[in-house]
Amino acid sequence: MDRMKHLLSTGEHSDVHFLVGDGDAKEVLPAHQFILKIASDDFEAMFRFDVKKERPENAPANCPAEVEVPDIEPSAFKVMLSFIYTDDLSALNGDNAMAVLYAANKYNIPDLVRPSLQIPISELRNVFFAYAQALLFELEDFSIKCLRYLCQNAAQLFGSDDFLQIDQKILCNLLESDRLLLSDEFEIWKIALRWADEKCRQNGIECSSGNRRSFLGPALFKIRFPNIHDEDFAKCVVPSGVLIMEELLGIYQLNSHPFLYLRGVPGLYSLKFPIHARISDWNIVKGNKRGTLALEIEKLSEFAGESVGSSRRSDAVFINGFEWKIKAEIRKKTDDTDEKKYLGFFLWCDAKEGPPNCVFSATLRIVSEKSEAENSIGIFCDHVFDNESNVWGFNNFITFAELMGPSNGFYNKSEDKVTLVIDVTVKDEKTEKFDSDQSKSNWTISMEIEKLSKFAREINWSERKSEAVHIKGFPWKIWAQIRGKKENTDNNEKWLGFHLLCDAPKEDKNWSCECSSIYRIVSQNSGVADYKIGEFTDEVTFNSFANNWGFSNFISFSELMDPSKGLYDKKEDKVTLAIDVTVKEAKTEDNS
Repeated sequence: MDRMKHLLSTGEHSDVHFLVGDGDAKEVLPAHQFILKIASDDFEAMFRFDVKKERPENAPANCPAEVEVPDIEPSAFKVMLSFIYTDDLSALNGDNAMAVLYAANKYNIPDLVRPSLQIPISELRNVFFAYAQALLFELEDFSIKCLRYLCQNAAQLFGSDDFLQIDQKILCNLLESDRLLLSDEFEIWKIALRWADEKCRQNGIECSSGNRRSFLGPALFKIRFPNIHDEDFAKCVVPSGVLIMEELLGIYQLNSHPFLYLRGVPGLYSLKFPIHARISDWNIVKGNKRGTLALEIEKLSEFAGESVGSSRRSDAVFINGFEWKIKAEIRKKTDDTDEKKYLGFFLWCDAKEGPPNCVFSATLRIVSEKSEAENSIGIFCDHVFDNESNVWGFNNFITFAELMGPSNGFYNKSEDKVTLVIDVTVKDEKTEKFDSDQSKSNWTISMEIEKLSKFAREINWSERKSEAVHIKGFPWKIWAQIRGKKENTDNNEKWLGFHLLCDAPKEDKNWSCECSSIYRIVSQNSGVADYKIGEFTDEVTFNSFANNWGFSNFISFSELMDPSKGLYDKKEDKVTLAIDVTVKEAKTEDNS
């Protein structure tokens, strides 16, 4: 092995020179054809044909052949040669792994492909490029890992210059993902527009609505425009001119008549955009608080003849960060002497990491096939899903004889089907058992920011929110953000924005409350006091137009993570924020 290492490092008796890289970065790397031919049949074919063609006519017989390799970085080519000669991969790292992968695939060296893919995704220099390589070489498992990482870290990665260099296909794949971790669909729209504008600039053309639409192409139809808040849609999306009139009318038609879409009734304008909410992590609250689930039971007559316990389930709808489904089941009453079968009709939270703790209301319906009227058997408000119960509904919703009877109009006999619907509203992430006294006037809200070092590297406006605590009937949260400081001359300095948020529903406009609060970062050392900025006992008014108050630049991250301050738990990589809240007066439309 030492002899092989000596041959590689000295280039003695080399008979081929690789001119690797492009421009000023080009390097001449000597090698030995015989050794390379043993490693790969591709080198065998290259030396047999291509090298002979490129050798100058008058070159001496012992003159090394020259091979131009402009598409591989010299450092990556050196890693490949080192592996071929000595099995040494000590120089393989996150900076060159994807270039090594490209070289290994180009020259058909499968034993080098595997270690290139074993570098942790988080250590790769450019995960967008890694994902492109995975698609190019059809590396399915690796491409899934890259896509998952990009979606989970979208808040910081999509603000980088690397994102602006991706092609349209990769943009499509990213925007299509249900697990794209960004604040909302409006943010996704703005990011897609930024990408399109960069493509316009790269091609030296105007950033017009037509050019933006052209560059976005099919990626435009991966954006879930129906999930953008009405105000943002009207003020920003519509004036951009990227969507044509028919597409705009299709979205407005859905928003004004959602059940036409649910029933499959064709409207004047077709909807060309997906409508289901995104979810990036089962334990992160993203997506809508409301949703409608539908299950079309086809071949109903066959289903009715199946044994007790047989079931059908709908596709999942993401509401409040969890998968929700309809479950229909064949049931019998335990005290019935006859053989009547019943339809069991249930709402099921199919959480991957365990059910959520939440309060919800639901309306269960069977869609009428005869008229606009729909059956609404029952409305159940304020039911609790917790770690012991993730299914709720009716064991004996309706008999199959009644369901399939011609007088009710529920059963489509010609197509042998019925349609079940559940309208769901998740009211709170906390159940009554965890927040029993919602009328209390004071409380200390706390939030641990875990993986603080990672959070500190995210782009400005990245955020974390605590779980809600009810005080005087209103849900209150801590809202932490990454902020820059305008007057700070150091552009890399980032600050912690620290706010108190009254997270009342957006549709509730007529509320207000007077609140005093003290903002603290909890000390990790018993001998060090909590970090505060004064004692803020003056009352601040919160309402639907001003629902948060606090500090845009509470403390710099460099100071926050300074060991001498005693605020940062380095071992656990976390800090704890706390706000002591006192609500003096709360008013709503009903009691004001």
